[in-house]
Amino acid sequence: MKKLILLFSILAGSNTHPALKKISALFFDVESIFRTNSMRASSYIGKIDSLRYLSAVGHLPCQSDLFKQLKPIKAISTQVTYNNNLEMPLILSDWLSAAQSSQKIKDTIQKYFANKNISEIEKKVLFAIVCMMLTAKHLADTQEVSEKIESLLAKLKHLKVKLFLVGNWAHIGSLKAEFTNLFKLFDGVFVSGDLKLLKPTLDYYTTVLTNSNIETDQALWIETEQKFITRAKNYGLHVAHYHHDHHDDLIKTLKSYGFLV
Repeated sequence: MKKLILLFSILAGSNTHPALKKISALFFDVESIFRTNSMRASSYIGKIDSLRYLSAVGHLPCQSDLFKQLKPIKAISTQVTYNNNLEMPLILSDWLSAAQSSQKIKDTIQKYFANKNISEIEKKVLFAIVCMMLTAKHLADTQEVSEKIESLLAKLKHLKVKLFLVGNWAHIGSLKAEFTNLFKLFDGVFVSGDLKLLKPTLDYYTTVLTNSNIETDQALWIETEQKFITRAKNYGLHVAHYHHDHHDDLIKTLKSYGFLV
C-alpha cells in the first residue's frame, strides 16, 4: 500500500518544478504589479505641447529621448540600471537610490537643459516628464494595477505564501498611500530608495534576501525587465518572467512550482 501511495505521489508531481519544495516566498518586482496609465501620464505634459513636440522632433515624447538627453549629466551614483531594456542615465540612478534629493536633481536637470542645444519645446516637454517622475505623488497618480494581478496576490496570500514587493522605486510612501489595501497583501517592501541599492546589482538581491530572512533557494523572483532576468539567473536565483499582457504565463509558471492558483 505504501508503495502504491508513493507511486501516486510521484505521478501527481511529475509536472511540477524540481524546486517545488524549496520555494516559500515570491518577490514581485514593482513593475510586475504596477504599470503606467499613459493617459494620466500625458496629462502632466499637455496635449498641445505633445503635438508641438511631435511637429519639432517627428515623433511624440518618448523614454529613449529623455534618457538620451540626460545621459551626459554628471551624477553621484555609479550603479547602472535599465528600464524597458534601455540603460538609464546615472542622474536617474541618483534619484532611484536616493543619492540626491529629487529637488536637487530637478534643479540640476533644469540648469543642464538651459544650456542644451535643443528646441524650447523639447526642453519644456522633457522637463515636464522629469517633474512628473520625480514628484512622488504625481508618479503614484499615474500608476494602475490590473484586477488579474490583484486577484493573484490575494489568492497567494490566502495560501499563506510570503509575498514581497521589490524593485527600483524612489519614494514608496506615495504609492502606499495611493494603494493602501494592496500593500496589506505584502509581508515586506524593499525598494531602491530605502536600500540605496539598485537592481540588478548583486548587492541588491543579497540585501533583500538577508532583510527578508529568506534563503536563496526559497525565493522566486517575478521580473519584467529582461536584463534583470538574465542577471538574476546568472546569480543563481529562481526567476519567472512576467508580462502584463500575458498574465496566464505567470499562472502556469506558478503552478509548475506547486502553487495552487
